[in-house]
Amino acid sequence: MQDEFIAHFGWIAGTLDQPLENFFAKDSKEFSILSELKNGWGKRDTIGLLSELTANYGDAAGAAVEKFLALHIARDWKILGEKEAHPGTEIDDFIRVLWKPLKESGDFDFTIEKAAGRTVFCVTRCPIHELARKTGLPQWLYHLACATDFYTTPAFSPKIGFSRTKTLIQNDEPCNHTYEYR
Repeated sequence: MQDEFIAHFGWIAGTLDQPLENFFAKDSKEFSILSELKNGWGKRDTIGLLSELTANYGDAAGAAVEKFLALHIARDWKILGEKEAHPGTEIDDFIRVLWKPLKESGDFDFTIEKAAGRTVFCVTRCPIHELARKTGLPQWLYHLACATDFYTTPAFSPKIGFSRTKTLIQNDEPCNHTYEYR
């Protein structure tokens, strides 16, 4: 069976190729966590790897990985936003870049509500949520996927505010991704 984490998060391998000492001090807990992740990612069963990181470091493991990913996401989505965001249509541009491909994948079900500079995506089916249920690792999937929404949006355009008070992965329905102009 294919490792579903790698199928959904193959892009993480590229971030782990970077020298970790550029992000964390070599004697830090974060460096140790990321080193173990880097050494195991794509080489061993991801469920076992993430479970082991949690056993060894507790909640600090997910927090360190999220922090590391946030640094990369902020950089990459800023570059993307500089190319794709246009004055006055930043939210629509973000939707085109992120949400349109998700809808076209057929893996997500959501509705869109628009009113006065505010757009809300009500997500009722998500493959990340399905993977969380299947693997029993919702906290890890929150760090690897759901939390990234808080970094992609402002990096793409500081004019877009993002909030979400409900997530499927935290047993709420629906996820309510909300974008509005600041």
